[in-house]
Amino acid sequence: MLIVVTSGIKGGTGKSTVALGLSAILSLRGFRHELFDYSCGLGVCTGVYYYLSDFVDGVNRLSRLVGVRQGLPPQGFEGVAIVDLPPMSLAQPEFVDLLGRADALVVVSSYEPDSVVSVERVLEAYPGSRIVKVCNRASMEGCRHYLKVTPESPFFVIGEPTNFRTFNELINELGFVGENRYERVGRQFVVNGVRAKLVARWDPYAIIGVEVSQKWYYALMPYTKLIEELVSMAYELVGPSYLYRLGLANNALTRLFRAIRH
Repeated sequence: MLIVVTSGIKGGTGKSTVALGLSAILSLRGFRHELFDYSCGLGVCTGVYYYLSDFVDGVNRLSRLVGVRQGLPPQGFEGVAIVDLPPMSLAQPEFVDLLGRADALVVVSSYEPDSVVSVERVLEAYPGSRIVKVCNRASMEGCRHYLKVTPESPFFVIGEPTNFRTFNELINELGFVGENRYERVGRQFVVNGVRAKLVARWDPYAIIGVEVSQKWYYALMPYTKLIEELVSMAYELVGPSYLYRLGLANNALTRLFRAIRH
C-alpha cells in the first residue's frame, strides 16, 4: 500500500510531521513499513530524513518494523510505504504520476490561504477515492482530523497526547485497525538536572516526557540511543527554544517572578 503525504505546492504545513506520526502508529500496531523522503531525490533532504537525521542509521539497523529511505518506492514496490513529499506542483509530471500510483492520499492543510487552495487542486487531480484530510494548527471545514499547536519539533507535535490520539484515528481511517502493542513504563528520573519520564516504548519509538518551567511536554522519539541522551535531546528541543519564543529565555522567567514579587 502506497500512502502519499502531501499538501501540494505549499511548504511548512506539517507533511513530515504527519508522515512520522503515521509511522509511529503503524509500528505501534506491529505493521512493517518503509518511510520514504522524496525531497532527498531532488537534492537536499528537507523532510522526514532531515528530522530523523542521527536516528536514521539506528532505526534501519535495529528496527524490525520500520525502514527509512531516500527518494521514492521503486515501481512494483510490495508492502506498505509512507511517502513524504516536498512542496510540488501539478505542473510537475512526476507529481501527477505519483498521485496515480498512490493507494491512499493524506492531505495536510494549515491556516495559510495558499495551503487551502493547493489542497483543493491536489484533490481534483487525485484519481483515487481513499483520501484523508488533516488540519494542522487550525481546524477547517471538511477536516475531521486536527493537530494542536505545540512546540515546533515534530517529535513534540506527535507526542502531545491529543495529537497522538489523532494519529491513531488517522491510521484507523487508512484501514490499519489493530491492537496497540507497547510496553507501558511510567518511570521517572533526573538527567543533568532535568526531570524526565519514560512513558511507553515499542519498536522503534518511545514516548518521553521532560519538565520545563513546571510543565510536562511529551515527545515521541526513536528509541535507538541511551535514554539519557534522548532526554537531553528532547530538553534541547523544547527547553531553550520554547522559552525563547515565549520571551522567557536567559533566566528571564526568574527575573519576571522577582519583578512581580517587588
